[in-house]
Parts: sequence; C-alpha cells; structure tokens
Amino acid sequence: MNYDNFKESGALTTMLRSAIAAFGFLALVVPVIAAEPGGAASGTIAGEEIELSIWTEQSDFTSSSFSIYFQAPALRERGLGSLSLGAEWIGDLDGDFFSAEIDIPILDTDPYRIYRADLDDELSLTITSASHQGGVLAIAGQVEGVLTSVDRIALRNPDPDDTLSVSLTFEAGLGELQGGPRRFP
Repeated sequence: MNYDNFKESGALTTMLRSAIAAFGFLALVVPVIAAEPGGAASGTIAGEEIELSIWTEQSDFTSSSFSIYFQAPALRERGLGSLSLGAEWIGDLDGDFFSAEIDIPILDTDPYRIYRADLDDELSLTITSASHQGGVLAIAGQVEGVLTSVDRIALRNPDPDDTLSVSLTFEAGLGELQGGPRRFP
C-alpha cells in the first residue's frame, strides 16, 4: 500500500484521531493519579536533621481544616511519638489560619506529656501551595516554632526549661475526612 492509498483509505485520519483521544484521556487521568494520599517532611528537630513520612491513615482534611500525622523511627529513638500538625481556617485555604498547632508526645512520661506550640506561641505555618483534586488535598508548606513540654491532659504545667525547636518543610496528599459527626435519633 503506498501513501496515496493509505491517505485515501482514511486509516491515517483514524490513527491520528485515536492518538489524540488517547493523549487527551491521559491528560485528564494523570493529574488525578498524581494526587494520592501520602508525602513526607524534612528539616530539623532540636537542631538535628530528620526525615518524616506521612501516616496516611491518620491524616485528612475537611473544607476548613487539615490534620497531618508524621512518623519516623528517629522520633522513637529520641523517646518521642508521632508528630501532628493541624490547622483551621475560614473561607479559602490561603494561609490565614485562626488556629494551628503542632505536638509531639513524649513517651514514657507520667503524667503523660507532649511538646506543643500553637499560633499564640509564635508557631509559624506557611502554605506554599495547595490544590484539591479528586478527593485529595495536595498541600505543601513550612512549619517552624519552639515547642514547650506540657501535661497532655488540659495542657497544664508548662516547663519553659524543656523545649524542642522544630523547622520542617512538608509536601502532603491528604484524603478527605470520611463520614462526619455521629447522629443519634
């Protein structure tokens, strides 16, 4: 079959249409595939470099809040539990938070204690990018502050001599919180 016969048969047009349709489909699907729950953080805790992974089963978002849990063997080695970062806002996720906090449990303490800081403690939380696709919030940012040891229950008895500096950069894909408050008849 020569080119003229190939052109007249319409096979070339059909192949081009198929290729265009396939690339169009991929252009729609690839961003959704790319936005999956997970992610990581890196930076320093108490001046030491650390890499953390996101605990996807415990991290989520709603239309006005997010909650991210980070895990790392290095935290356990330091006698610490999973680091949690949460924030709440009104309207668009533009970095104007009315509430943000970070805490890290201190293992093997009695009474149970955590390192904690919030916006009142000059915690700095900056969102560098955020987008919502297919039930996943893709979010990136930085968090920095000095956490103070307090009793976990009622956040009492702060110890200003027991602090922990945190400076992390993170990228996360968060799944939407499923369900909601329980309603009883």
